[in-house]
Amino acid sequence: MSVIVARYADPIEAQIACGLLQAEGIDVHLGDANMALANWEWRLAIGGVKLHVRDDQFEQAQDLIRRLDAGEFQLGAEDDPEADAPLPATRESGSSRLAWIALMLFQIPLPWRRRP
Repeated sequence: MSVIVARYADPIEAQIACGLLQAEGIDVHLGDANMALANWEWRLAIGGVKLHVRDDQFEQAQDLIRRLDAGEFQLGAEDDPEADAPLPATRESGSSRLAWIALMLFQIPLPWRRRP
């Protein structure tokens, strides 16, 4: 028998939690994930994406979800080798900005160039 251990409105968050549970050896099933992706406006109406686990693994899964929600698995700056890397320069050009303004104001899509 399976029980719902967590519900998520965002299918990507549900996938992350599912991956964590699978990495810890817990059998998990995502319920309504495809429905939430295909019909995003129905996510709340169907109760979100549900994580189903076996009865005997419920306590362990609940503890892992609680730790995930508390931020225990977040990477720190020392874990990211690219944290001090400079941000890439913008590739926007004057023509791209002009095209965006024309699209927003007049609903006219215009071609533009990007900087190499």
